[in-house]
Amino acid sequence: MRSLLIFFIPLLILTGCGGNKPYVIKEASTVGSVGSSTVVVIVDQRPEDDKKFSFGSMLVFNDNYGIWTLGDTQFSPELPELLKSRVHKQLATLDAQPKRVEITLNRMIIQSNHQADLLQSVSTNGSLGPLGVLIAETMHGKEFELDYDKTRPFVMGLIKADIRIEPQQGDIQEQSVFISKIENFSHHMDFKGREKAAINVATELADNFATSF
Repeated sequence: MRSLLIFFIPLLILTGCGGNKPYVIKEASTVGSVGSSTVVVIVDQRPEDDKKFSFGSMLVFNDNYGIWTLGDTQFSPELPELLKSRVHKQLATLDAQPKRVEITLNRMIIQSNHQADLLQSVSTNGSLGPLGVLIAETMHGKEFELDYDKTRPFVMGLIKADIRIEPQQGDIQEQSVFISKIENFSHHMDFKGREKAAINVATELADNFATSF
């Protein structure tokens, strides 16, 4: 009986999502390009799993048990458009705007992790899930620390991208950027809390990315 309950809990969470109604990020799609003459191009090279909504495994022994991938369409505007908008908005503040910015998006993914809460466990083993492992590996050789409560659910996101900046004059600049963000919410049935955390993570990821180059 307990195994059946564990199996059906994620379905109850999914039902509480309100039919996957998008999380609206206000004004992000309207203010971005005002005052910016830069051509911003996003080349989306992400794995398909980054883009689509899924609620992970329903089998408790899997490392992605209770971990949703929210996907692009869970947000309005969708994640690549949000990123492009925030980059335009930041570029508009510069005195010397580049001619063109090309962003090769290798990863942009946001997940809602309910694992520890569902298991009612304070164990840290695997509590960050595969996305946390990726962050730790990417930050190898640097200080890796995320401020969150391991006993409560959280939303985590990351952006990994290569950027090519073509100025009005001078040499083309290239760099790689990695940004991550995490925020707790109270409980796996706290639908409004999950929505707020997801919006905050998506917004801060995009804003931090836009100011990173």
